[in-house]
Amino acid sequence: MSKMHQMQLSYVSTEDRILFRLNTKARQEFRFWVTRRYAGILWNTLSKLLHTEPAEDPPMSERGAPPLKDALVESAKQELKHKEMVSQADFKTQYQESTYLPLGEEPALLFSIGLKAGPDGSQLLCMHPEKGQGIEMALNEQILHSLAKLIVDTTAKAGWNLDLRFVPPSKGGDGSSAGLN
Repeated sequence: MSKMHQMQLSYVSTEDRILFRLNTKARQEFRFWVTRRYAGILWNTLSKLLHTEPAEDPPMSERGAPPLKDALVESAKQELKHKEMVSQADFKTQYQESTYLPLGEEPALLFSIGLKAGPDGSQLLCMHPEKGQGIEMALNEQILHSLAKLIVDTTAKAGWNLDLRFVPPSKGGDGSSAGLN
């Protein structure tokens, strides 16, 4: 797939779903349905990336254990970084529809989500329907924060009452982390 050009999320009340559209610089458009449940799973996946910081050695206390970070301070830092990244994005340019729809005119219902390393070391966000083709989006910080904003704004418009906050993941999760360059 060629490089992403634009993405749009819009709530469709008759479906009670979000229509996720993505077009590429090659003028291909991909259309997907996002359910409330999937939006929550997508947010959790993006949230892990939003809170992944470059690997660095934490300072050691006198006892040899890393000091505890205040979750509120970390959350505030992340929100400031998010606002800065979002302020640099273009949300004013109207979405440019395409008639070249490689996956068909009807949106596919997204079912699975995952992350994998891209060939250039970036993270690929892999979103696929239960059957058929999906997409793998290369994520940089700008795309990651822009997609997060679109999800927050669109789920709020939908009235889904999802808890989409910038809170660092709790300790004791799966232990895996993904990095951004």
